[in-house]
Amino acid sequence: MNNAQRILMAIYFPITILILIFDNIYPKENMVLYLKYVIMVTLFLSAITIKKKFLEQKLMALSFFFLVIADFFLVFAYTMQINIDLSLFGVFGFLCAYLCLIVAYQKNFKLRKAEISIAILFVIIFIAVFCILMPYINNLVMKAGILIFGAVLSYMTWTSVCTIFRNYFTKKASCIIAVSSSLMFVCDVGVAFSVFYPPFVQQTTWLTNIIWIAYIPGWTLLAVLICEKDLLY
Repeated sequence: MNNAQRILMAIYFPITILILIFDNIYPKENMVLYLKYVIMVTLFLSAITIKKKFLEQKLMALSFFFLVIADFFLVFAYTMQINIDLSLFGVFGFLCAYLCLIVAYQKNFKLRKAEISIAILFVIIFIAVFCILMPYINNLVMKAGILIFGAVLSYMTWTSVCTIFRNYFTKKASCIIAVSSSLMFVCDVGVAFSVFYPPFVQQTTWLTNIIWIAYIPGWTLLAVLICEKDLLY
């Protein structure tokens, strides 16, 4: 682990704990929302200023650009007195970010038994989440959007886990990729339940904790990958 990687982990992992504390003491306060957005902006700035050795790292850095756009509409916008729902723009930002990661991870693509088994697991999870949430969503456009976003998210996570078997990235990098994307998956599934599942809508402090304990470390690990000198075999 090089110095830049150690600095990223030493800064953003403790910040995650700080966010959890603030979320429990000052839930949904503007101050906390500002802090969350600033944290992700600084992570983006770190990602784009790091010297990149590989094209894949440039794609990862591009995903951070879409991340801060998404967070502007999903986090920062809630601190403003706006009567228009801007969340669709935020969802589109994350969709673009995940497409960048798919392009970065989709190297040496093959369908082996291990990859098929992992695909089956993600299909089961996707269908289960979709079936649980759909009865509470009456808007057909919203249903279609969730279906598309969920499919892209699931595929991105699946192909990231499968980098372990494709021998394009080093084993160390593949493990970081798999953990990073899995945390993003947990985060977004948590967000979906906090928004659409009525039992969790009103009492979401614990769910918010899960979302952010997955969100910041997941993207921090991606920044760590951008610093990796030995990314590929």
